[in-house]
Amino acid sequence: MPERVSDPHDDLRVFRKSEVAERLAVSEDTVDRLIAAGDLRTLRPRKRGVVVQIPAASLREYIYGER
Repeated sequence: MPERVSDPHDDLRVFRKSEVAERLAVSEDTVDRLIAAGDLRTLRPRKRGVVVQIPAASLREYIYGER
């Protein structure tokens, strides 16, 4: 596993869907599927015109299998 560097403010950060897709090297459609499957949590309900925000903690949990 990659070594993690911890910053106390990391859990406060949120990412847009496009940023998560880039970090995971997948498409935004794949990020949509991960959200729909419950593998990634979001801060806001998915509504038309609302930017989807994914907490850094959720991304970390997905990457490192911490759930």
